[in-house]
Amino acid sequence: MAVKKILALLIVFALAAPFAGAKKNDDGLVPQYQLEGAGMTSQNAQQVLVTIVTKKKDQVTEDDLQKAAVHGVLFRNYDDVTNAGYGTVMSRKAIMDSPTAEAEYIDFFEPFFKNGDYSKYVQLVSDSKRVVKSGKEWKVSAIVRVNVSALKKDLKKQGMVKDLGSGW
Repeated sequence: MAVKKILALLIVFALAAPFAGAKKNDDGLVPQYQLEGAGMTSQNAQQVLVTIVTKKKDQVTEDDLQKAAVHGVLFRNYDDVTNAGYGTVMSRKAIMDSPTAEAEYIDFFEPFFKNGDYSKYVQLVSDSKRVVKSGKEWKVSAIVRVNVSALKKDLKKQGMVKDLGSGW
C-alpha cells in the first residue's frame, strides 16, 4: 500500500513540476511562457500576448515579458485570431524556421538575450499588463509589440535568415 502512495506522489510531482514557477530555460535566458497573437500595429509590428505562470506575482518583470515575446517570434509558430475573419485563425511562422536554430546560433542568441540587445525590437503596450491568481499560481501577461521586420532585417545581415530569392 505504501508503494502505491509513493508512486502516486511521484506521478503527481512529475506532472506538476513543469508548472512550478517562472523557470528559466537551460541557459537561464528566457522564462517559460505561452504565446498567442494579438494583432498587428499600423507600423506592421506584430503584437503578441505573452503569459508567464509563476508562484510569486512580483517575480515576473517587464523585461521577462519582452524577452519572451522576442524569443517567441524568433523560435515559435503561434496563432493569431484577432485580425482573422470569423471562425478563421491566422498562423504566424517563427522567423527562425528551423527547430535547431537556437542551438545552432547560440553564440549570437545567448548574448543577444543576456545583454538586452533584444530590447530594441520590443515595446510593452501600456496598461496591458495583467496579473491574475489561478489556484496557487499567478499568471502574469502583457501585450508586447515586436518589430519583426527590423529584427528579420538584422538577422539577414548576420546571415542567419535567408531571403526567399536566395535559393535552397
